Amino acid sequence: MAAIPPEKAPKPGLNIYGCASVNPVKLTIAVEELGIPYNFITLGTTTGELGTEWFASISPQGKVPAIVHVKEDGTSVTVFESGACLLYIVSEFDKENKFSYPVGTPEYWSQLSWLSWQIAGYGPMMGQAAYFNRFATKPVPYAVERYLSECAKFNDVLNKQLASSPFVAGDRMTVADFAIFIFAHSAKWCGIDINKYSHVKAWHDKLAQRPAFQKALQVPEPYHYSDEAVSNPNSEAQEFYKNMRKRGGQGLKKAHDAWKVDVVPLPSDHTNHWSGESDTQ
Repeated sequence: MAAIPPEKAPKPGLNIYGCASVNPVKLTIAVEELGIPYNFITLGTTTGELGTEWFASISPQGKVPAIVHVKEDGTSVTVFESGACLLYIVSEFDKENKFSYPVGTPEYWSQLSWLSWQIAGYGPMMGQAAYFNRFATKPVPYAVERYLSECAKFNDVLNKQLASSPFVAGDRMTVADFAIFIFAHSAKWCGIDINKYSHVKAWHDKLAQRPAFQKALQVPEPYHYSDEAVSNPNSEAQEFYKNMRKRGGQGLKKAHDAWKVDVVPLPSDHTNHWSGESDTQ
């Protein structure tokens, strides 16, 4: 196993491995709200650090965020995937349940359900919409249509939930809110107009005004994908996004091509292809 470079090695306390992207913000929100001292270890997205052997020993898929908690007795705990990291953080540092519900209560299961909803659906759909709208190296109209439709459906569900609840999982802000917020905060980058979902917009704006959220959005650098940031008409700002999309699209395509495989054929293949006309028997 490759040794962790000294400047990337975990220090005593809570260490968050991340970069200037969406998912690590979930964790910085959590620790800022809880007031936990932490060490943010930045990994370069263009330097290959995410694919190194040493980082795979922390996060096998090479994804961020991941955490290493070095405890006072010298033992350490490693956790990867944002949902697991959030649950670990509140388990270890939120004993008073300020931002979580006690394990086993009905409210806890609601919190876990909405956190899972984000991880399994809302985040991936918004992420794919962002990819095909902002990073794909060639237009894929059906993919854009599909993922925007899914995003509309997910935001409609969230809007209905927030119409009758001040926070996603009930009467208190929890890790489910932390996880969902950052995608609502990035709606325009994904191709979605959050203003169409009045309850989501009001909830988002309420959280965005919190000092801890504002501070979290500055780590490791000012967040690039907010509606306000991506809409900045300043020519210098837009040049940044144009260059980022070119480099990001090329980098993602290169990463995909490295794992390119052929579809496993089935006897029923192509029967799903539809011309748009009604079938006649």
